[in-house]
Amino acid sequence: MEKSNSPPIIKSFFSYFENKFKRQKLKIKKLKLYSRSPKNSDTNNVNTNSSSNSTSKIINYAKGLLEEYGDEIHSEFFKYPEEPAKRTIDAYGDSTWTGYGDISMSAYDTAWLAMIPNKAYKESAAAEEFSLAFPKCFEWLISCQDEFGGWCNIRGAGAITPVLAGLLALCQFRTRSGAFFEQKLSEIGITIKQFYDVINKATEFARATLNEWNVDDIDFVGLEIVIPYHLNALKKSYPAIEFEFPEKQKLLKENKRKLSLIPLEVIFKMAKMRQPITLIHSIEAFSDVIDFSRIQNEGFQALNGSYGSSPAATAAVLIHAKRWDDKAYSFLENILQVSGTRFGYVPTLSDLGTFETAWVLHPIGDLILKLKKNNITDQELLSRNIAFTQYFQALHKFQEGKIRWVSWDNRIPADVDNTAVSKWIIRQFDTNSEFNLDVLIKTFYNNKYFVSFPGERTFSCSCNSHVITLLLLEYERAKLQGNPSITVPVITKTGLTRQVKLKQIILNVVKFLMAQRTKNFVWLDKWNKSPSYTTFKVIDVLLSLISHPELLEELNLSVNELKEYCRKSIDWALNTQHEDSSWGEPSSISQGNIEETSYVIRLLKTGIMNWPEDMNIHSSLQKGQNYLMSHLDEAMCDPKFFHDKQPFLWISKQLYTVPRIIKAAMLVAAYEE
Repeated sequence: MEKSNSPPIIKSFFSYFENKFKRQKLKIKKLKLYSRSPKNSDTNNVNTNSSSNSTSKIINYAKGLLEEYGDEIHSEFFKYPEEPAKRTIDAYGDSTWTGYGDISMSAYDTAWLAMIPNKAYKESAAAEEFSLAFPKCFEWLISCQDEFGGWCNIRGAGAITPVLAGLLALCQFRTRSGAFFEQKLSEIGITIKQFYDVINKATEFARATLNEWNVDDIDFVGLEIVIPYHLNALKKSYPAIEFEFPEKQKLLKENKRKLSLIPLEVIFKMAKMRQPITLIHSIEAFSDVIDFSRIQNEGFQALNGSYGSSPAATAAVLIHAKRWDDKAYSFLENILQVSGTRFGYVPTLSDLGTFETAWVLHPIGDLILKLKKNNITDQELLSRNIAFTQYFQALHKFQEGKIRWVSWDNRIPADVDNTAVSKWIIRQFDTNSEFNLDVLIKTFYNNKYFVSFPGERTFSCSCNSHVITLLLLEYERAKLQGNPSITVPVITKTGLTRQVKLKQIILNVVKFLMAQRTKNFVWLDKWNKSPSYTTFKVIDVLLSLISHPELLEELNLSVNELKEYCRKSIDWALNTQHEDSSWGEPSSISQGNIEETSYVIRLLKTGIMNWPEDMNIHSSLQKGQNYLMSHLDEAMCDPKFFHDKQPFLWISKQLYTVPRIIKAAMLVAAYEE
């Protein structure tokens, strides 16, 4: 593939953090300008029947968010939107491209970096030569233990993987330092008392948390592999730490079942053929069953040295492979150029990439469509949005119609969520674009619902709601073109391909989604722990079926029956609003939080469209929007706001937050239609 002759310089995720403070000063200055009165906006570009200060402010913040984001992806993103898309494939040969994104730091991954010994010890295994490759990560474990005894400032299931990894790092230091334990601690300024105070407090906290844990509470990434690995490693460590808890046998049974389903030799063959695999993202959990020398190759390792876009997985290779991995070390060294926070030194996902882009542009796109409906246009906002649309089109071109969440690592499989959401954005803002659903459906549809990625253990309701939103858009387009019986190719269980009506796929997935509602009339998901996140998406899909009476007829539902079904979720929202008008888990600023409040407001906006005379919905919605507007400037201008003042609700190997995604959700929710 030929490289572009254009001059842009790619800015990496890590260089972004390296220059964070300089950039934040400029960003804050810009955003403070956006927060002022409408006279600061480009009024020539805004044609509106409303002179509302809040609308102008929201538009300006949306423009500022897209400008900041595009500039981070590429120095001339809005001039060359296709350029960074080229760097997402190995054929371009860019070994310095490490993606982008704003994400919280991870105690779990920091603990894994704290386990890495120096190169000399790895080659000799002599205790006198032992030191740490990244001592400040270990020092962080000693100095930043939270009040509970863990390292992520929360109680409950979300604290389990970080505390187990932290304990393992402490125990491995004790084991490797051997007779030189006190000396090695002293070299990094830690006393024996400090060490044992931390390890004892963490052990007590881990034991109490595991005793209260329900394995089904949160579906952490690879939990049935990751947690048992840490439990087993701690049992074998020095000092040995063993945990017994009510759910242990259930967890170990699932661990045994999952391991029996993972054909390791097949995975090695897939990697050799350069086929993407999900396992690499959590490879640290296989440290006791895999010869890590077998994964030190291009089938597993990205061009920039990372394994699975995961600092923990990359650290595991440095720890357990027989040969020192210079590329992996350099990758982690680059991460650690950023200053640490109370949550750690490295993120749990080293590149948010396409996931963050799609999840920012999805609500911003929705905002643009709502503004357009009210005869409000802003050419600058539209222009920036179109650049991102072109970026998505280029991603589909280079990634052959299946988009992965990580921007640069070709070893990560594509997923249905990013593929569907990016296609929705393309269709909404380039209606004449060439469009084909065949790849999406043949890759991800299992004849009942859509899997997030091939080989997925559990399903995601939010993913399926995103796909159905896209399919309904295409179904409506087909009807307008006189082709309501449009068909698409589906792969059967026997491996054969057959044509199925698009309408039937929509019906199957809708039935599946309706069957997943909980007794509290909400939907839960594997990617975000808040019920409001998935519930607003599913309700939006279901109530949109009112525009398709032929679909309701095949579902044996009348309009009134569908509305009665959905109304229970609306009432759930009305009944769970806090006294301060927010929703969700508590934050440091209120009884609830910005993210969940934004999701519930979007649910109530859908409710207003279907129950326009209901004053309870109107009142609750207005109070919720007032709450958002009262915190809008702080949320948009303070770079630490979502990191320090809001709960972490997104699920990976540990909980994390994604500020830009929440900002975008906040803007569309705060807009008064």
